[in-house]
Amino acid sequence: MSLRPTLLPIARRLGPPDARAVGIVANEFFDPALGRMGGFGWAARTSAECLAGARRIARPPVLLAGRRGLGARRPDRHESGIPLVKHDDDRKRYARRLDRAEVGLFLTVDYRPNYLPVLEARDLPTIVWIRDPRTPADVERIATLELPSRLEPPQGVDAIDCRSLGAHVNRTETAGGSIAFASPAPALAAPSMRSTYDVEPDGIHFLPNPVSPAVAGVRRAERPRVAFLGRLDPIKRPWVFVELARRFPRIEFVVLGRAHFEGPGSWHPGRLPSNVTVLGHVDGESKRSLLGSAWMIVNTSIHESLPISFLEALHCGTPIVSCQDPEGVTSRFGRYVGRWGGSGLDAVDAFGDAIESLLDDDGLRLRLGAEGCEWARANHTPERFLEAFTALTALLDG
Repeated sequence: MSLRPTLLPIARRLGPPDARAVGIVANEFFDPALGRMGGFGWAARTSAECLAGARRIARPPVLLAGRRGLGARRPDRHESGIPLVKHDDDRKRYARRLDRAEVGLFLTVDYRPNYLPVLEARDLPTIVWIRDPRTPADVERIATLELPSRLEPPQGVDAIDCRSLGAHVNRTETAGGSIAFASPAPALAAPSMRSTYDVEPDGIHFLPNPVSPAVAGVRRAERPRVAFLGRLDPIKRPWVFVELARRFPRIEFVVLGRAHFEGPGSWHPGRLPSNVTVLGHVDGESKRSLLGSAWMIVNTSIHESLPISFLEALHCGTPIVSCQDPEGVTSRFGRYVGRWGGSGLDAVDAFGDAIESLLDDDGLRLRLGAEGCEWARANHTPERFLEAFTALTALLDG
């Protein structure tokens, strides 16, 4: 299917983009009281905060939970103060909720099938913010994941069929509605659209991540420090980071993040080497300070698109060591160790060699960090997000 959206009828009826509220559709919102603390939630929260603080956006944004994306007892407001509208199976009642919030445009954080009841409640211009498209090859690779114990299958790796987006786009196009596709990594997303979403758009616009630059003056740790930033869930393979700490007993290894899953098939740190510190969920200036103090970050995931952790580290001038290389970011601003399936423990030697190469060459490490910082500041900032978002809303308005 080739998508050529007709952009005029609905957008003209709604008025200019700065006169309507943006409804940000997601299943997670990066608030401990609202559940999962992942990259989609970060995108929902941070884009909402960015839009709420923008001078030209007259109406504050609203967070919209997908159908059954949040339990009934969850708060009705994000910890940042942004309103949260939960889905209601009564379509008319839910549509009235959207009207009261004056939602005039949807921004979806990627796409999940339970977004459909939200998108179909009102015919509104929509920006689909593609963040983690998973091709059949990606799904096959993730399916090789094993816990170190191999006693139970890992949690959080089941494939999600997102191809219902294609039918929604067809209906929208037929009705004269408007949909635009965007991504923080368009070149990475483009080849995956047909197999992941059953959509082949004419183009994918660049909508960057609104990552705040680090405050000047953050000091690098005097003693070598390596950081891990991410959920402590199986798909991230944090146990590989622990094994690396055993290999480098004189280096400080710091873990930033918490687990989402519990019980069989999850992973929780235990019997850690003395040089490993687990700090749990860290945010804001504390996180930037820790990332800025690290000599490098290590990412051991079996799958990534363009992780927020990469961008946050690069804003701090901290290079990356990873077995994922989205858009060549790792190989340009760190060390790419190649892809490894399964538990990832076979990759420990490759990771170890990469860490040693950066530890042994101060000039190289500092140069890669500085180049990465320059790239991040040129591409992924709140200002760049607002510029791109404004351009997209202008496109949707014809």
